[in-house]
Amino acid sequence: MASLIVLGLGSNKAYKQAGGRVQTPRELLEEGARKLSGVLSGLRIAPMFETDPLYVTDQPRFLNTAACGWYEGAPHELLSAIHDIEASCGRNRAEERRFGERTLDIDILLFGGLVMSEPDLEIPHPRLAERIFALIPLLALLPDAKDPRSGALYRDILTRRGGGGGMRIALFRNNLYEEYQGSVYSGVRAQAEELGVDLICIQSESVNTDSLFISLDFIGVDGVLILSSVLMTKEGFQESSETFARLHRLLEDIPAVSIGRDMSSTATGSPRNYPSIVVKNEESMKSLMDHLIEVHGYRKFLYIGGPESHMDNAVREAVFKASVEACGGSYIIINGGFHTASGRDIIRGYINANKDDPPDAIIAANDNMALGVLEVIHEKTGGKWERCAVTGFDDLPLARMNAAALTTVRQPLYEMGREAVRMLKHIIEKKEVSPLVTIESEVKIRNSCGCAGYVDDKQYGPSLSKMRNNFMYLENYMQNVSYLGQRLITAGSISEIISHLQYFLTSVNVFVFYLFLYPEFIPNPGDSGLLLYHRTHTIDTFYEKALNVKFYDFFHTVIQGGADEPPHAWCLYHLRSGAEYLGLVVYEVSDAMHPLMCSAALFIANSVKRLKNLEYEEAYTRKLEQEVALRTQQIVTANKKLEEEVKRRITVEAEVLRISEMERLRFSLDLHDDICQRLAGISMLCRSLASGVSPKTLLPDLSEMIDETLVRTRRYAHESFPVELDSLGLNDALGALCNSFNKQEGCKCVYSWRGPTASPLDHAQDINVYRIIQEALANVTKHANASVVEVSLINKGAQLTIAIKDNGKGNPRINCGQSPQPVPKRRREGLGLRSMQYRAHQLSAAYMITSSERQGTLIEIRIPFHKKDANP
Repeated sequence: MASLIVLGLGSNKAYKQAGGRVQTPRELLEEGARKLSGVLSGLRIAPMFETDPLYVTDQPRFLNTAACGWYEGAPHELLSAIHDIEASCGRNRAEERRFGERTLDIDILLFGGLVMSEPDLEIPHPRLAERIFALIPLLALLPDAKDPRSGALYRDILTRRGGGGGMRIALFRNNLYEEYQGSVYSGVRAQAEELGVDLICIQSESVNTDSLFISLDFIGVDGVLILSSVLMTKEGFQESSETFARLHRLLEDIPAVSIGRDMSSTATGSPRNYPSIVVKNEESMKSLMDHLIEVHGYRKFLYIGGPESHMDNAVREAVFKASVEACGGSYIIINGGFHTASGRDIIRGYINANKDDPPDAIIAANDNMALGVLEVIHEKTGGKWERCAVTGFDDLPLARMNAAALTTVRQPLYEMGREAVRMLKHIIEKKEVSPLVTIESEVKIRNSCGCAGYVDDKQYGPSLSKMRNNFMYLENYMQNVSYLGQRLITAGSISEIISHLQYFLTSVNVFVFYLFLYPEFIPNPGDSGLLLYHRTHTIDTFYEKALNVKFYDFFHTVIQGGADEPPHAWCLYHLRSGAEYLGLVVYEVSDAMHPLMCSAALFIANSVKRLKNLEYEEAYTRKLEQEVALRTQQIVTANKKLEEEVKRRITVEAEVLRISEMERLRFSLDLHDDICQRLAGISMLCRSLASGVSPKTLLPDLSEMIDETLVRTRRYAHESFPVELDSLGLNDALGALCNSFNKQEGCKCVYSWRGPTASPLDHAQDINVYRIIQEALANVTKHANASVVEVSLINKGAQLTIAIKDNGKGNPRINCGQSPQPVPKRRREGLGLRSMQYRAHQLSAAYMITSSERQGTLIEIRIPFHKKDANP
């Protein structure tokens, strides 16, 4: 019986073969995996991971992976096969030091559910639980693997503490591109590092009732920081809102701290308390307005605000309005977004509409918008507009570096981030914390409000010098980002995207990066994705066949800090295009690199979306081409059938004309041979009377001939058009026809009609039925020499069945049985039969003739009709 085997593979030493070729550790692992495929069936290999040596540290880093498959032999037989593979890859057990370098090391981790302990072999591996480098690839292959001894799940054994890592927290925010959020993040990251806490920063995750903080389902954290000043709108902040209700459900068992919004139970009225850190802005905003009004005497204001639904903007706008109204001034309020481009657009539009009427002061709701305003005023205008005072809010580093240093309100964003981490750690450790911590903001008076004498280098010289140095590095990195964007525009495949991405990551010194894509675009983040590429330190791993990875397993195994490692600060960025989620990236970089990584992620998302759309278009084009080809074939087939139908109709029409001409000819011959001959005899008798022959001799013969001629003429007229159909209906007209046949031809004709007496057919169909029976009786007279003929009609269901049976001499050559079809070509004889068959075709009827020399002839016709047209 086969057992499921799990093996751990590692290598950190190259091997020089006899021919001189040197195999790298990666190549040795790949060769070992190939040779194991001859030992284990159904072999699967986990991704490779680079790790520090665990016991002997003065050696190169190890490259590790795992393999699993089925084996039918005994444990010692497998051990012997493993030793042979190790030896073939250069391992010499006699000369190596314990826990030292290895060309190839293969350990038996699990042998089914076997537990055994012998001097040379112990199963499961005795140090498996302490070896992160073995557990990570093992769980990548078998997420639900259990310890055969204790029954515990290995993924539970590999907890953050059991695996050597410490506390882990998450920071939920919008993105790290914007300076406000970046400043808060810097404080969070710095304090987490000091306290030995791992950090995961979650970016670009939608805040709505369907996907609010959805990554909490898989990242595995001890506590959560929420940058509520960015993520929570006024509406979403209401206790009655769906967003708040979902937040309660998500954080039911997870400690959380709010940054920027008071989400304590006192503020929200909710039984759930979220300790909060807020900045007191009202007094500073009022102090700023008092400075503009009282010191400078400004009375005419323009307020450029953020989104109306944003709570920070609402507070600042309310203080602004109250201050201006109190001094009797005037104001205009225009709302936009909290970014530089919005400030530029709003002031351009205002200047165009009020070119010669500038305000005294322009109050921007944050520094980014204020910097956009200053840019337009100093570059696009002159004169009175350049004398406008401009203020901001936040005190971002760029505000101090502007040519006219920005008067603003300083929010201690960095300090907020640090304090939030300290509070959250205390909550996790079950320590008491204040439900609300407030930090004072401070007005910074500089040159942009009209004050003179501010010199930034005296007060901020050291920090500005550092910023300028960082800017030089960032400028170089921005060139790499720009280059990445240009190259991704031309990428024609995912592999090309990854190739350009690898070059970019190398250029900007990114050492940890994972790229996941979803098989299909989805409206909310998924719980698993396809791992296409990852970089750990300087090792890049590409997957020709994408590896499907559950994010829970990934964040509980791969994204882990080791016992001897410093705390990590990972970032998770959702790749999005509009409302669709394309995948995610996970990376670890320095603070200054975050804006660049956000730009790179946007470029990647747009390129993936473009390729996917192209793939959809190509698939749709192929589908259309197939449909067009199919439709073309259908049209060709239809045209062929149409051509055949046209030919058939031409044949039928020619046949109809020929039959009509033959019927006219027959009628002419009958008139000539019968009526005309009789009229000629009457004419001769009349001439005899005129020559003096005695009337008594000729008048009886003359009278008889005139009577017979009259009867014959009436019969021919009746055959030309049965007027009884119009006056009597089909049933009575056929009864009269059969009665007349009975009297004139000396052959007994028995007629019957069963079912509703009214004809279920229309008038034209009645005529065809009448003609068929009339022609059949004529054929009985001419050919059958019968003494009895039976004519029966059954009107039942949705079918009218006609049967004409005689006991005369039949002719087997006229037998036929068919569904309604066009009249076939036959020899010129049999005009009556062809006429009958043609009329049956016109009725869409089944037409059958059964004839034998001894049993006579039976003609059957089954005419379908719609029940709704039938009489009850």
